[in-house]
Amino acid sequence: MASLPQDKIDDAKQVFEVFDKKYESKVDAHHIGDMLRSLGLAVTNAECEKRGQTPKPGTKTITVEEFLAIYSEFFKMPEKTWGTYEDFMEGLKLYDKESNGLLSLAELSQVLVAMAEKITPDQLDEIMKSTDTKEDSEGMMNYDVFVRKVLAGPFPQDN
Repeated sequence: MASLPQDKIDDAKQVFEVFDKKYESKVDAHHIGDMLRSLGLAVTNAECEKRGQTPKPGTKTITVEEFLAIYSEFFKMPEKTWGTYEDFMEGLKLYDKESNGLLSLAELSQVLVAMAEKITPDQLDEIMKSTDTKEDSEGMMNYDVFVRKVLAGPFPQDN
């Protein structure tokens, strides 16, 4: 924890408090990834599970000190440890049959729900809504714009 700047410690404590639903100074370990993403880190569930995140809620809780240690570990990692803009673009280009920067929204949905670190259809709907992603009259969408919005996070005005 000592390796984190004070402003980052304060931010992490504030996020922890938001997730502390019962005001017990404990947070369900299932939300470690969500808390880290709230702090601007693009972490995967797999990486978070290696550090104590549980696959199901209600299994285990963590204290703010435990969370700060996890946050510190991720904070010190080089950004390349997680998916970069280039990584996402390279992966989505595989589905760009016309090489024109467009992808079928239905195909993107299938990729996100069925491959790698799976998300639920509800999570997909939330992502599409928060990024204001809509298909054009031919059912296509610009995946460059989508990736930039996803990487900007939920509060792009703060970046």
